[in-house]
Amino acid sequence: MASVFELLLNSLKDLGKEELKAFQWHLKKNHKDISNSEMEDADRFKTVDIVVNFFGEEAAVKNTVVILRKMNKNNQAKNLEENHKKGNRLKLKLNC
Repeated sequence: MASVFELLLNSLKDLGKEELKAFQWHLKKNHKDISNSEMEDADRFKTVDIVVNFFGEEAAVKNTVVILRKMNKNNQAKNLEENHKKGNRLKLKLNC
């Protein structure tokens, strides 16, 4: 079962350099508490850390899906949602 960090990282790994910058721009634009200095020169790993630390795991997934859709990365958004739901269902089964 992949962690939220791994799921988010996998969602961002297929973004090119400019697409990652666009993702970060959307993140800063929609969430003013994330500073430019935090995102400056942030790679995929640091971006995921910032998103999870800022929102928490559940909201990080939801916000990443929203931004990916704004960027017309609908396949990546769909995959992230589905993989996250699978992980949650597996957690529920393990807890029962």
